[in-house]
Amino acid sequence: MEKFDVVVVGAGLAGSAAAYQAARAGLQVILAERGPKPGTKTVSGGLLYTHGLGKMFPEFWKEDPSPVERAITRNVVSFLTPTQAASLDFYDASFGVPPYNSFSVLRSRLDPWLAAKAEAAGAVPVYGAKVDGLLREGDRVVGIRSGGDELRADVVVDAEGSNAWTSRQAGQQPEADNATVGVGVKQVIGLPPGELERRFQLRGSEGTQITTVGFTQGVEGGAFLYTNRDTLSLGLILNMRSLVQHNVRMFEVLEEFKQHPWIQKLLDGGTLLEYSGCFVTEGGLPRVPPLSGPGYLLAGAAAGLFLNTAFTLRGMDFALESGRIAGEVAAEAVRAHDPSAAFLARYAERLRKSFVLRHLTTYRNYSKVFENPRLYSLYPEILTSLLHRAYFVDGSDRDHLHAMLRASHRGKASLWTLGRDMWKAMRTL
Repeated sequence: MEKFDVVVVGAGLAGSAAAYQAARAGLQVILAERGPKPGTKTVSGGLLYTHGLGKMFPEFWKEDPSPVERAITRNVVSFLTPTQAASLDFYDASFGVPPYNSFSVLRSRLDPWLAAKAEAAGAVPVYGAKVDGLLREGDRVVGIRSGGDELRADVVVDAEGSNAWTSRQAGQQPEADNATVGVGVKQVIGLPPGELERRFQLRGSEGTQITTVGFTQGVEGGAFLYTNRDTLSLGLILNMRSLVQHNVRMFEVLEEFKQHPWIQKLLDGGTLLEYSGCFVTEGGLPRVPPLSGPGYLLAGAAAGLFLNTAFTLRGMDFALESGRIAGEVAAEAVRAHDPSAAFLARYAERLRKSFVLRHLTTYRNYSKVFENPRLYSLYPEILTSLLHRAYFVDGSDRDHLHAMLRASHRGKASLWTLGRDMWKAMRTL
């Protein structure tokens, strides 16, 4: 066939969710993926929050083989200096029982599982297909170009990921701005049997997630580490503009980070199994492009749907929800024989009512919090200096806590600066 009802570009979470929803509505759907199979071109540094996937597949964690790794019951936020770590460590047993809160995932397992669901619903997968551009008639998108082939469709769902090359070169969104683009690198590390459970105090399917701030050579950004079934995922997400300004290379920051004495103990004896990288859109709501137009919809990372609140990285649940809604709206447009911009605008309307755009609206300026350079060196130093004074005992006279606080920030930042930064962060996040 040269004509389909819906063509979905990208077999990540957003694309496969859209293909699944459209196919189960009885439509003829193509799911085009440039990788040799789903999951080979996708990278994630966050957790899968269960509510999004649970809408389509209740109790998905019971499937065999399971598409997820560990239920995260322990969340840690740590501020690092070269030799110290000050952490907020939160354990919640309720996160380890159904319906759970979040899971660690490996996209090489999760993405093929979801794409298989779309295929079982009737979508036709085409892997190893690089989409060269969108096919247009006038101002309307009527399909895609791949190699020397043209695939025509009533609706195209662009879920190609954060690179968004197809939609950007088609003029559907602005050029990337290095101030609002993050560069992510990720390693999957294997440990000897039993070491994962011992080092992270895990029982059964429980998992741990660690987010760190500081010890990134002053570059804006942070690191993540979380436990999978029998491996660790470790990585960094750093701001591109800040990387250029500090004149450092990504892999150098990562390798130095792995030598931090606290991190090193968690990785000791590990074997590098995978290495991957990606771009992350960090601009928040102001950088979200128009989500629809005549004949097309944008979903997932291609639409800039990402949120970092310091405690949570929200990308996968946004992708799943936007893909699900895109598939529904695409099906409605095909049935109504109306792929006009006016009809497809209901996609953005539903996203505004969903948690995706509501949360992005609530945290519309989240990225400004992470532009503060004091967050990555000065504040970890102040916090660890205070705690060092509080815990260190050598028999000399002890200051009161307020005196320790003064000594920790004296010459580094005034109380006015500390209070102002805290107030701005509280208002934004």
